[in-house]
Amino acid sequence: GSLRASPSMAATMMASPPGTPGADNSDPRVAWANATRLAVTRPDALNANDGSLNQQFFKPKKVVFATEKAKWGHADWQNLYKGIEKFGIDPSSWRKIIDTYCPNREVLFIRIKASRAIGSQGLNRYHGWIGNKADVLAEYERNKQIGLATGCWKGGILVENDHKHAEAAIKKRDAEEAAAGVEPPGKRIKLH
Repeated sequence: GSLRASPSMAATMMASPPGTPGADNSDPRVAWANATRLAVTRPDALNANDGSLNQQFFKPKKVVFATEKAKWGHADWQNLYKGIEKFGIDPSSWRKIIDTYCPNREVLFIRIKASRAIGSQGLNRYHGWIGNKADVLAEYERNKQIGLATGCWKGGILVENDHKHAEAAIKKRDAEEAAAGVEPPGKRIKLH
C-alpha cells in the first residue's frame, strides 16, 4: 500500500516541526518527542520549559572566512613540488616541507595537498618516493589512467574500492613496466 498523510497530519506537519518553540504540544507525538529530549539531550540544546529545541544552540558561534594568506594558490603548489622534490612523500616529510616551503600550514593540510598533487588518496605506497614537479605530474597521470580504467577515479584522485581493483591494476602495470625495462617517474630514497 501507499503511505498517505491524513489531512490533519499534513496540517500538523506543515504548521511547525516538532520541537520548535511555540509548536503545538497538544499533539501527543510532539509532547513525547519533547519529553524524550528532556531526558536524553544536553540541557543547553533545549528550551527548558517544554523540551523543544533551542535553535540558537545550533547556530554557528562565529563565521570564519579564509584570509588571503590561508588560500592555496599557484605559488603554494610550486612550493609543495619543491618540498616533495627535496624531502619526498613520507610521514616524516610533511613537517620539513612546512618548515622549509609552506609556513603556517598544518601537517594534515599538506598531506591532503600532496595526495591531490600525486592523484592518490592512499600515500602508503609512496613512502620514501621522491620526485620533481614533472615526476609528480607524470605519476598523477598514471594514477588517473588506473583510476579511470578501474572506476576508482573519484574527485580527481585514485581511491581504492573494496575489491582492491586499483591495487591489482597498479601491480600489473608495475610488473609490465619492469619486464619492459620502463622506469617509473620519481625514485625511491628508502624502501617502504
